[in-house]
Amino acid sequence: MTAPRVSIVLAVRNAAEIVGGTLDSLRAQSFRDFEVVVVDGASTDGTTELLRAAAADLPIELVSEPDRSVSHALSKGLARATGDILGILCADERYYPHTLANAVRWFDEAPDAATFTGRLDFIDAEGIVTDGQPSAAFDPKGILDCALVPSIAATFFNRRLIGAELRYDPEVATCCDYELWARLSFLYPAEAFRRADASVAKAFRTEASMSFRPESFAAFTRDKLAHLETVLARFVPSEHRAAVRNRAAAGIRLWAGEQLYAMDPDHPDILRYCREAAALDPRSPRIARLVAMQGRAAYDPATGTVARTAPDAPGPGAAAVEAEITMTFDKSKPGVRPVASSPLTLRTADSAWDYSYLVRANAPAARIAGQPWMTLDLEVLEGAVGVAQQIGNDLRGERILRPADGRKTVLLPLRRDLPMAVCLRSGGVGGSVLRVHRLGLLVDPA
Repeated sequence: MTAPRVSIVLAVRNAAEIVGGTLDSLRAQSFRDFEVVVVDGASTDGTTELLRAAAADLPIELVSEPDRSVSHALSKGLARATGDILGILCADERYYPHTLANAVRWFDEAPDAATFTGRLDFIDAEGIVTDGQPSAAFDPKGILDCALVPSIAATFFNRRLIGAELRYDPEVATCCDYELWARLSFLYPAEAFRRADASVAKAFRTEASMSFRPESFAAFTRDKLAHLETVLARFVPSEHRAAVRNRAAAGIRLWAGEQLYAMDPDHPDILRYCREAAALDPRSPRIARLVAMQGRAAYDPATGTVARTAPDAPGPGAAAVEAEITMTFDKSKPGVRPVASSPLTLRTADSAWDYSYLVRANAPAARIAGQPWMTLDLEVLEGAVGVAQQIGNDLRGERILRPADGRKTVLLPLRRDLPMAVCLRSGGVGGSVLRVHRLGLLVDPA
């Protein structure tokens, strides 16, 4: 029997609520010469029965047995896959209808490529695309330092070329893709890792995915550091190991802080990760950038010190003060316009991350005897909206709001020595719509 051209490895466990969408995306493929190797971790919620039923119209090889971790499950799936081209999915991910056809065409045109990586789109609980992660130029140093994290779901691997190196380490519970990418980056030249200008896969940006649960990042960081040691031991000469370890270990911590910032800009672990990174690689520009983005501290690279400049939230003594709140926008920006006046409803710029509105607070200095905070009571109706302090041309402390957040109050600390301004912009989705319920100014005397 001839092996299928494409193998998809799918790891699942207790995913009955969402894996149906993944299976539907495989049923919808325009290219049909594929197999699906499903490794089910002995689910107890009906997932196993759903997968067995799906085998009636999908070429599924199902393994259902206890496993130690997602790394262990995927490792078993990779060992069973037989196709020349290999893709990897989890239950919270799904392909576009022409994804497999595109992957086959890409490797037919470039048979010497090790991988092709396209765009990963993020979807909300209703399946609506909110934003995405485009493919980026491959950078081995960026891979090891976790500055570049290619999407596995949006990647296809040339099994014929990579051979036995297309495997996962089953002994470390999570982040097996970090070790795989790092290992492959030492084995193949950067030009072997190709970019594809197409949306390949969709993934939930919800707590259905471990990647969007803040509590996951302590384990993710621990496991990436363990994978780093494996890669260093194999590929980096002992005399260079300490320097590379410090730089990469700092990068792993900064990656964790950056991911937490994207989910919760006030998460207390963000600055902790910055301090840990500074102890290892104080000259990393990512530290200063993340500290500035978070907007609650300042970084001195000469001393490696992360010093608080504002608390995470106003104290119990904070009170509203009378201030003139104005909102301006650039009419030349395509798409920017009010949609309704009562309640005030606004449309952001057509471009994905374009500045749209500027909110300013003006109050006599005598009223600002303490730490000022802009308070914005907002509700995003469509798309995604970024809300951030504006300091000159820089944005700090940006929050990304989406319809799933509902009506939300955002509090941003302001600097008294600069114009007190907050920017509203398209948060990865052009033409987003938000409702403004209230704008105000608080002052914390503490």
